[in-house]
Formats: sequence, structure tokens, C-alpha cells
Amino acid sequence: MCFWRLVSVFVVSLGICSTVFAVGVTQKPDQASASHTAKRNHFKKADRLATQAIKVNSPKQIMSAHSEDLRALMLALYESHPEELSKSAQVGPREMTEWVFDGKFGWRFDGLQRLQDQQALALLFDEQFQGDHVLALVVGLETSLFHGYGAENEFAIPAEQDTSRLQTLACTLRDFQKRYHGLMSGSKAVPMLQEAASQQLVSSALDSILQRIPVVTAQPCP
Repeated sequence: MCFWRLVSVFVVSLGICSTVFAVGVTQKPDQASASHTAKRNHFKKADRLATQAIKVNSPKQIMSAHSEDLRALMLALYESHPEELSKSAQVGPREMTEWVFDGKFGWRFDGLQRLQDQQALALLFDEQFQGDHVLALVVGLETSLFHGYGAENEFAIPAEQDTSRLQTLACTLRDFQKRYHGLMSGSKAVPMLQEAASQQLVSSALDSILQRIPVVTAQPCP
């Protein structure tokens, strides 16, 4: 009887050891698999972040950031100078800003004689122009920018950029910034053009835009 009891205890013990060994063996592949999966996910995340960084620095993304600067500038100027807004429409500053940026007008407005680019900006210095100076400023800058990036609108910015064209754009904007600052002491009596606070808003927006333009070499402007 004692003999068979000892045999039973031995068999049970052997079974327990086998089970523990089996559990240990089956856990190792799971641990290895989990480690492999964690590493794979880490590299996937790194690749995804790298891709996002590339997208953020793409010309299209940069142009989008320019547009956001000008959108904020337009809203701030209209809020400070409702007399300019009233020359275009009887709506609020935000509604007008959204109408300009999100409307289907192709950046051509009758109040600006459908002018764009440098021709629209020239209206700011024209003694005879009595229209909306905020609209002239923002339309002129926005269209100068996407034309400088080689596109007909802000959405069709090509991935490949002509660095000489971008250099010309940067020089043109710097020249405009200097000329616009000169309006403070000019003879054209328009508060938006002469008030220090408005001048600062415009200067800050242009500084932000100029810093973002991807000019490869810091060549002096002619």
C-alpha cells in the first residue's frame, strides 16, 4: 500500500513539473512576439512622424500657413477698421473674411477692379483709390504668394519649386514691406494705412510669411 502511494505521489509531481515546464515554454514565444510587435509599432510610429514632418514642410502646407496668417490679419484689420469693411459689404468682420477666403470668386473682386498681385497692392498707394484697403492688401498679398509658388490658386501648389522664383517673391515682399511702412508719413489720409497698431499687424504678418518662404540661399535683393 505504501509503495503504491509513493508511486502516485511521484506521478502527480511529475505531471505538475511537466505542466510548469510546458507553461514556461509556451510563454516564451508570446513574450518574444510581444517584443517584436512593440518594436514594429515603434518603427511604424517613427515612419509616420517622419512622413508628417515632410508634409508639414511641403510647399502646399507652407502656402496654407501663409493663408492662415493673412486670414488672421484680415479679421484683425476689419475689427479695428470697420470703415474699410463698410466699403465692401454690410456684414461682420468674420463673415467678410470667410467670404473672401472661402468664397468661389477666384480672388477677383469688382471693388478692386478684379486686380490681383502687385496691381492690387498698388491700389494702397493710389491717391484716387477710395475702396476697401484691407481687401486690396490681403488679395494682393495672397495672390502674390500663390503666383510666386507657381500656381493659379492657393490649392494647386506644385511640390517642386523654382528657387529663383521664390527668391524674387521674397524680395518683392520685402520691398512692399518697406513701402507700406512709408505710408505712415504719406499724404494719403487713411487710418488703416497710417495708424501704428495697424502697421504693426501688417509688419508682423509679413515677417512671419517671409521667414517661412523656403529660399535656399540668402541672396541680396536687387
